Amino acid sequence: MTEVSAAQRAAIAAVRPELAAVAMVLHNAGWDCDAIEAGDSIFKFPKRASALPGLRREARLLGLIRPQVRIAVPDMRLHEAPTLFSEHVKIPGQMLETPQYDELTDAQRHAVATKLAEFYADIHAIPRAEAVAAGAEPDPGWAPLERIMELAETKLPPALHDFARRVLAAYAALVPDEPIFGYFDGHGWNMAFDHARGVLNGIYDFADAGTGPRHQDLSYSSFVSPDLTERIIDVYEPLARVAIDRRRVALHTAVQRLAELGGVSRSIEWFIANVVAWHDYMQGRAELRV
Repeated sequence: MTEVSAAQRAAIAAVRPELAAVAMVLHNAGWDCDAIEAGDSIFKFPKRASALPGLRREARLLGLIRPQVRIAVPDMRLHEAPTLFSEHVKIPGQMLETPQYDELTDAQRHAVATKLAEFYADIHAIPRAEAVAAGAEPDPGWAPLERIMELAETKLPPALHDFARRVLAAYAALVPDEPIFGYFDGHGWNMAFDHARGVLNGIYDFADAGTGPRHQDLSYSSFVSPDLTERIIDVYEPLARVAIDRRRVALHTAVQRLAELGGVSRSIEWFIANVVAWHDYMQGRAELRV
C-alpha cells in the first residue's frame, strides 16, 4: 500500500473532522503499524491483528515514561472506534542519519548526546516493577548464536568469518548484564531532529520499549555514529552513577550487525557493508578489539 486507505482516512475524520480534507502522508516502513501524518498529528494503524496488543502496550508505557523523562516523547492516546488506532501530536523534526551527524559541529554533537544521555538515565531509573505492571515485556534479544554464525558463514566474505566467530564467542562469555527498563530502539530513524538548527527535538516509536540489558540499550545510537554513543556514555555515567563497559556496548552492536545478515528489508550488500564498517571500527581500537 502506497496511499492512505479510505478506511484509514475515514477513521481519522471520525475523531478529527477538521482533518477530513487535508493532505495525508503515509509512512508504511514500520513492521507493525502504518503511520499517517495529517495536520499536526501522527496516527498509527496496526497492520495486522497481532499488532493490536503492541499498540495498546506502547500507549500504556508512554503514559509511564512521558512524565519521567526530560526529552519530548509522544503523548499518545488510543481511539477504539471505528477501529483501534492511536493519535499524538507530531514532534517536529526529521531522522538523523550518519552523513547528517558527521556534518554537525562539536557543540551540536555534544548537545545531542547530552539529551540522549539524560533520556537514558531517566528511563533506566523507572522501576522495572512499574514498567512490567504497565505491560513491559523482556526484550527478545537476537537469534541463537549458532544461527547467527551460520548466517555469517553464508553471507559474509571468508575473510570476515573469524571476526564473526570471535565476536560471538566474546558475547557468549559475557556475564549477565544488569536488567533495566529501557527504550531498545534508539537509532536515528526514531529521532526528531531539526537539521536547520542542529537540535534534537525529541524521540518516538516506543513499540520496542521493555526490560533487558543496560549495555544493549546504549548500543543503538552507534547506527548513527559510534562517536555519538561514546559521547552519550560519557554524559550518562555520572548521571546514572553507573560505570559502562564500552567494549560490551560495542559487542552488542557487532552481534546485531551479524544478526541482520538474515534481513530482507535491504540488499545483502547493505548488511555486509554494515558488518565491514563495524569490524573496522572495533579492530581499529585496542580497547574494543576482538
